[in-house]
Parts: sequence; C-alpha cells; structure tokens
Amino acid sequence: MNVVYGGAFNPPTKAHVEVYRFLMEKLPIARFIFLPVSSVYGKDVEADRHRYAMLERLTETLPGAEVSALEMEDETYRGTYHSLTRLSDETETAFVIGADHLKTLPRWKNAEKLLSEFRIIVLNRGGEDLRGIIEGDGMLSRYAETFILFPEFHLDISASTYRTSKDPGLLPDPVRAYIERYGLYEE
Repeated sequence: MNVVYGGAFNPPTKAHVEVYRFLMEKLPIARFIFLPVSSVYGKDVEADRHRYAMLERLTETLPGAEVSALEMEDETYRGTYHSLTRLSDETETAFVIGADHLKTLPRWKNAEKLLSEFRIIVLNRGGEDLRGIIEGDGMLSRYAETFILFPEFHLDISASTYRTSKDPGLLPDPVRAYIERYGLYEE
C-alpha cells in the first residue's frame, strides 16, 4: 500500500513523525509520501520552498518516506483526488486524514470519486467516534468500506500549537535547526 499524508506542514512537527511511525507499524506500506499543499491553496503558510525543505530534511531520518512537490508545482489547487490519481501506481493508495477532516470530507472537491477510488486512513483526534461520524453521514456511510480507522490514535500536538507557543520541543531536530537557520515563524 502507498500512503499519502497531505497537509500544510507549517511547520512539520513531532506529531507528523508520530503519524508516520504509527502507520508504518500498523500497515504494510510500500511508499509513505508527504504531500505538502501549495500556498495557492489559500492558507496562510510559510513559503512553499521552506515547508518542502523542512520535510526533505525530516524524511532523511524516516526510512521509506519521501516528499512530493506535486501540489506545489500546480498553478491552481486541484484537490486531493487529482493529486492521488497522479501519485498512484498499480499499488493500492490511501490518504491520511484526522478525525476533524472526516467531518468535512463530503464537501471536498471530487469527494465521491475520492471515496470510490482510494482508501482513507482516519486517525483519531480529540476522542471522536469515528464510526459514528461515518454512519451519521449519507455519503460517508455509502463508502464505509473505504475507511481504515484508528480510533486508538491520540496525539494533540499540531503545527498551530507550535506557531502559537514557539516551543522548540514540539519540533524534530532537523526542522528546528532549519527554522532557526532561516528565522522562520518569528512574527
């Protein structure tokens, strides 16, 4: 299975590393791909080149992990479905989301195609009832077999926590060193 982990990674934190380690332990993963969203997505994020570089340094310490610049190379945001179709090969492909994104998934671009063609790995956040969220939504319930659920996963570190606190303890060493070198997130 190929696993694609998308996000802003603004910046990559120890939580992102824990997601990688957790899934590598739980699933038969051939490729683990970090897919940073481009700044054209409309989020207020650090420059694409910096977020990509931080992920590159991070993946040097994570066997079997790689970074894709696919979305950063796009001139407009095309959506997760289009990214996964371009990253897929003959191997089953799954996309990683947190429970918070599970609730909004039916509103994503090409949500039905995404759910019908790819697996969705859902990691719990905040003690959500993952199965209940799926069963309570018409679209999600139609694709219940698409989901790989990990209700036991609990980790509440986020990039926004770092941006607010500037706590270097939330960052992997290569990311912390990169941020210090370039004076990022100083506001």
